[in-house]
Amino acid sequence: MTQPSQAKRAYRCLYNHELLILFTTESPYQSYAEDVTARQVEGYVRELQGTEVDALMCCPTAWKTPLYFSEVDRKWQDEAPGEVEPLHDCDARYPEKVYWRVRRYMLKGEDPVALSLKTAREIGIGFFLSYRMNDHHYNTLRDLRVHSRFWREHPEYAIRPEAVQGPGNDSDLQLNYNHPEVQDYYRRIIFELIDRYDIDGFELDFMRTGRYFPDSEIEKGLSTMTAFVRTIRDKLRETGHKRGRPLLLCVRVPRTVELAEGMGLDLVTWSREDLIDMVNASPHFRNNLDLDIEGFKHSLPGVRVYGETHFVTDAARLPSGFSNNINRRTTPTQYQTAALSFLDRGADGLSFFNFAYTRHHYFGEPRRTQLPGVEPPFHVLARICDEEYLRHLPKHYRKNPAIPPIPGEVGSVPLNIPARGQGLVLMHIADRFDASHSFTRALMRLESTAEIAGAPVVAFVNGRQIEPTYGLGELFPPLSAEGIPHYESLLFFEVPLDCLRHGLNEVVIYNHSTKGDTFELRAVDLALYC
Repeated sequence: MTQPSQAKRAYRCLYNHELLILFTTESPYQSYAEDVTARQVEGYVRELQGTEVDALMCCPTAWKTPLYFSEVDRKWQDEAPGEVEPLHDCDARYPEKVYWRVRRYMLKGEDPVALSLKTAREIGIGFFLSYRMNDHHYNTLRDLRVHSRFWREHPEYAIRPEAVQGPGNDSDLQLNYNHPEVQDYYRRIIFELIDRYDIDGFELDFMRTGRYFPDSEIEKGLSTMTAFVRTIRDKLRETGHKRGRPLLLCVRVPRTVELAEGMGLDLVTWSREDLIDMVNASPHFRNNLDLDIEGFKHSLPGVRVYGETHFVTDAARLPSGFSNNINRRTTPTQYQTAALSFLDRGADGLSFFNFAYTRHHYFGEPRRTQLPGVEPPFHVLARICDEEYLRHLPKHYRKNPAIPPIPGEVGSVPLNIPARGQGLVLMHIADRFDASHSFTRALMRLESTAEIAGAPVVAFVNGRQIEPTYGLGELFPPLSAEGIPHYESLLFFEVPLDCLRHGLNEVVIYNHSTKGDTFELRAVDLALYC
């Protein structure tokens, strides 16, 4: 089957838009007191007008529930009409509150996917569907209505917890793609979506879980998933030929080619066989600059590589211990810094994940009373792909824990630096420090997991000792008060600009404690001021 003669569009800025957000958030378009209407659906797309976003990556599900009238999962035709919505009280579980709000909207016969597509066309941006290839949300709560019928009725196809290793895995009851029935289910869903909507491309989102196969079946899974992706590619080619234009295939994968392979995703083969057009390199649920852009570009010639940012930079908790969705927010300066970092290292474009989730999406959770939602910083997206413009802005580089961590990765955090010991952190800086730079000051902040104010810590940058100084806390204005570290867990250092360099920079930290105290380094921040 030959491709349509029309050239493939080279998208520059991808924007994840999961339709679940329409029902979980209060926004300028809807409050929780109102049922969701077209105003909410259209508003979440129109607010991108005037930005450099040129492709909407639309997720057509609420967790595992379709947000369209699917013939593969007939939730809205067969199950939902006979349900009776309860009178909620404050103890209702979060996904239940969301589900009933979704149900009220869907049983009116609405199609938020179609309306989002129509609105994207009106503002002139491309439209992809982005499907969760496995979803770990609420898998331990089997009775929830947000789960698909297929998942509920076929526990025999799940990856059991005892079949995987490692701490904190989220693979409990993830579907195992080595079962042909699982492949067939997802293939029918994806084919249905491709046939139903006039899309520009499709994204296979492999980042809603870390598991597709048991540990013992990863090798087999590599060929299994390649064969599956091949069928999706063939379907897009066939449909694109009928519609007179190429339909692109994007995959959202972890931050290195090797991590993807460890999940059973053979990106190198997919590239060699021309199965994929775009790779969305993701840091998972935490903004992180340590995406291996160079490795993707080297290993996947001809595939466009996108560096993804996230609205969260770190997890946090309240003094009470409550930690559900308590997160430090990514600031405008951090978004701009990440954009330059990825573009400078060869990325073909940028990707923004959950950008609008800064809004309130907790249904009035009383423990979040002092942490209201804030409007997303849409102004950042106006010139986010303009590399020359970005070079003249202040920067906030942050080295924070990566998800998932790579055992033995050199220069990463967190680090436990023993008394009279040292630790190495590697930071890539995209800025150049020649005569053209406009920076006037550089400030480094070390963040610990415990109180370290006054600790005997000495730091070097590229072999040069940097001087301790005083800091008041945040290096730039935070987007919200959520997750801000306590000042007693921070140390600050002045960094001479002439000891910084474009590319990798070595930060060596010595713990001169004579009392046997271990210095627990959580993160390293570097601010460049203009």
